[in-house]
Amino acid sequence: MEWRIRIHRKALKFLEKLQEHERKRIVEKLVNLVESLERGFLPYARLDVKKLKGKWEGFLRLRVGNIRIIFKIDVDRKEVFIYHIHYRGHIYQ
Repeated sequence: MEWRIRIHRKALKFLEKLQEHERKRIVEKLVNLVESLERGFLPYARLDVKKLKGKWEGFLRLRVGNIRIIFKIDVDRKEVFIYHIHYRGHIYQ
């Protein structure tokens, strides 16, 4: 079974509003994330992934320029759930 990405409706709405070049960068970064997971590891430094704290405990953050992607990884179901995508100043509110 291959890894798959599920995207929350709110995150998908934000993606649709982005310019094409920004959307393409995000898709490329997500493809890199899934390819790394398929190889069995998550390169935190190379992909700029960090574990979140506080009310976001259990989530991870992926940085793509000024845009942040908040997601969870379900290893058992081989699934990445994209919870929220937004600009840095608005994502954690």
